[in-house]
Amino acid sequence: MPVRASGYGGVGGFLLWAELSADQFQALDSAPDERATLALLEEFVGAQRIDDPLRKQVLLELHLNSLYFARRQGFTSEKTATLFSIVKRNHDEMVESFLPPAKSWEFFKTLLLTHSVERPPYSIGIFTRHEAKQISQYVLDTYYRHFKLYRYAFTMRHVKEIELRRSWIELPCESFPPLADGVPSGQSELDEEPAEAPAAEPVVEMPPIELGPDVPEALKAAVEEQITRQVAAMREAMHSSYADRIARYEQKVVELEGKVKK
Repeated sequence: MPVRASGYGGVGGFLLWAELSADQFQALDSAPDERATLALLEEFVGAQRIDDPLRKQVLLELHLNSLYFARRQGFTSEKTATLFSIVKRNHDEMVESFLPPAKSWEFFKTLLLTHSVERPPYSIGIFTRHEAKQISQYVLDTYYRHFKLYRYAFTMRHVKEIELRRSWIELPCESFPPLADGVPSGQSELDEEPAEAPAAEPVVEMPPIELGPDVPEALKAAVEEQITRQVAAMREAMHSSYADRIARYEQKVVELEGKVKK
């Protein structure tokens, strides 16, 4: 399936000039130094809206390195603009969809292949096979080698999944004796000694949650607190369900004992 640049203004639905117009590329190519290039990039990619200095710096260096790579390879303006758009589109997809490395890499390969094979209207041959290999190796050596850095800087959401399995098989309650061993004839129920209350279930301690060493301590504490509250709520719900089941069994026993006495 071809990956089109819907909403990006690309040529023919592809990523050529999708993120950089011809005038913007000319301005970047004519910048006198790196500082001027970064200032133009900040304007063109909308980095001035980013409040976090680290995030802004990482984003600008990502795109600056893409331009430097294209210049070293002697790419034309069309190839440079397409590479810029592919790198940006791939990074945006990782941030928006919270993609893991493997899925992000598959998405990048799809983008690159769509612009490396001349098969209209499904793909366009902007890059040669040799250039596609060079681009793939460059992205592996830069973006995916430091993937954790980009993910930490742009996706501060950590997901922990908890699966609760419930058995629907009802077992007899162990705290009640069989009806045959019930109250003997002529003995009042008031004379019976109250049964000992079952021992309280031991409190299950939550094991410490292990996160990566690059995760801040405040975030670790917040994750552990959230998980502890969720587990406590699930435990309380299970205890409430257990108490309701005991009450139903007690009611059944009382009804059966009444029938036996009659």
